[in-house]
Amino acid sequence: MLFDQAVLAGQFLSGSYDSLHVHRENATFAGISVLISAVAAVLQRWPGRGPWWPILACLGLFGLIGLQIVLGFSRAISLHIPLGVAIILLATALAVWAWRHR
Repeated sequence: MLFDQAVLAGQFLSGSYDSLHVHRENATFAGISVLISAVAAVLQRWPGRGPWWPILACLGLFGLIGLQIVLGFSRAISLHIPLGVAIILLATALAVWAWRHR
């Protein structure tokens, strides 16, 4: 969903104005997905005895997505686009860690 945000934004900037609505809706679903990931991180910690930092990472990512939504609605594109790239990179790093963690 986060990668799709970049694709949808690119489509919008290329003139496909319907993509903006899908971009907005997808942002909501991305935020919900990150909250579900936070629940999974809590379950990994208790009772799974996993590390605690993925909980904070997911909550931090959720906060960044919230900020991203605010920046998008305020049309602060000079901050919105780089933050979107950072969110995608952070989420990718978290996903790679999750799939490699034993």
